[in-house]
Amino acid sequence: MLLFFTVWINFCSIIFMHPVYVSMTTIDIDAERGSIELVIRIFADDLETVLHNKYNVHGWIGTSDEHRDARRLLNEYVNERFSILVNNAEKIDVLTDSIAIVDDMLWFYMKGDAKQAVKHIEIDSRLLTDFFPSQTNLIIISTGSERERGYKLDRRTHKVEMSF
Repeated sequence: MLLFFTVWINFCSIIFMHPVYVSMTTIDIDAERGSIELVIRIFADDLETVLHNKYNVHGWIGTSDEHRDARRLLNEYVNERFSILVNNAEKIDVLTDSIAIVDDMLWFYMKGDAKQAVKHIEIDSRLLTDFFPSQTNLIIISTGSERERGYKLDRRTHKVEMSF
């Protein structure tokens, strides 16, 4: 009976655990050339929930069931909820180069270009926070000339600034 009770408590704790909502973005900046490369990793099921609720799109990205507008809407969503401002003036639109599926994660390889050398950058990441209040967006910024810097952004603190 004790074994049954122990197994039951463990089973219930697993079922009622609150899920973790997290994304990881790496940003490589070539400050002199103004080129910016990003890799955004998001759990596929979380992103599918957002696309379904926001755009009424059904179908898993990267599968045979993918909706015909899913990638366009994904780009729209990312540019709405994730922004890069260069030198306090120029908003960089990022475009998806490719998408890969690794286990339960979608990896978005994206690029953007500034019109001039990057001296200051502001990142605003509100990805998934509109649907998941406990969402955490981890950002790692690499400039080549400096060591990588990491930031934890959430619903309240969703911006980070960096000067070169």
